[in-house]
Amino acid sequence: MIIGIDVREGVKTIRAGKGEYVYQVVSGLIKATQHQFVLLTDQPLPSAWQQDNVIVKKGPTNSLIWQLWAWLYIEFTRSLDVYFSPTSLIVPALLRSVPVVTALMDFVSFLFPSTHNLKSVWLERMWMRPALINSRRLIAISESTKQDAIKLFKINPQKIIVTLLAASFVDEDEPYPLPPGPIILFVGTLEPRKNLAILVKAFEGLKPELPAAKLVMVGRWGWQREELQQTIGQSPYRRDIHILTDVKPAQKRSIYKQAQVFVFPSLYEGFGLPPLEAMSLGVPVVASKVASLPEVVGAAGILVNPYAENEFYEAMKGILTDRNLAEKYAQAGRHRATQFTWDKTVQHTLAILEEIGK
Repeated sequence: MIIGIDVREGVKTIRAGKGEYVYQVVSGLIKATQHQFVLLTDQPLPSAWQQDNVIVKKGPTNSLIWQLWAWLYIEFTRSLDVYFSPTSLIVPALLRSVPVVTALMDFVSFLFPSTHNLKSVWLERMWMRPALINSRRLIAISESTKQDAIKLFKINPQKIIVTLLAASFVDEDEPYPLPPGPIILFVGTLEPRKNLAILVKAFEGLKPELPAAKLVMVGRWGWQREELQQTIGQSPYRRDIHILTDVKPAQKRSIYKQAQVFVFPSLYEGFGLPPLEAMSLGVPVVASKVASLPEVVGAAGILVNPYAENEFYEAMKGILTDRNLAEKYAQAGRHRATQFTWDKTVQHTLAILEEIGK
């Protein structure tokens, strides 16, 4: 069987959640040497992907032109048995000669459009419905994402298969020293949907009781950064709020391990890898009880109302001042994280591709 995959997000050096999903799934899929893989990209592939059963097709770097190039290549060469699109909607919406499997990450453009990039909102609203209709199977990265697809687009539930994600770190382990004191950590894109202003306010409430505490936010600046920057700039504790935008993948494990509590106040997530990464390293987690996050965290962390500053304050204070409570959630998190593996994700994905491409 010849399987085509859009791998553009997975070849990036710095990968967010979608990119990590693509990298891990493709890395696992190409080990299935009974199949041939045509990887459609806009950048050079990682050396680990350069295998005998891998063919590379490199297209333009401009995203919209790449979509046209990929559609023309697949539609008119007709050399694929199935096409897997984990990153875009345009090609899945247009293809007719090759069966398509599309991964569903989230529905931010429909549920929280004001917190998302306007170009992405426009494109997804134009192409989402035809892509979902045209795809033979849809892979949702959480049950929450599956239910959103059903509610928003009336998709047949039997068409959607849930394959959960997993925590992972690069093999290299480079230290990244953080300032002394109890560390409250956030990891993710610094954008409105992550609801970080409320984390800053909860941190301000905690500081008089824990003067040595530090708030560390790790991630790249995203859409509409001004409000968060203003909130931090006006904080009386701004010197103890550290924004780290230069962290390398090899340094991520070091940062997690130095944290006393990981806080994820996001308003919406298709899955939410950072809480799972924190749990896998024994860092107690406080997260919003919305969308997919209860699926990820379960009873292994403290789930709170994302709009309730006092609930974040109480949860953080409890973990930072009660050693027994912190250890309880550290152990529970480690155990829960073992239930999520990339091997499971890859095997479920491969089974779907084999079913549709046969």
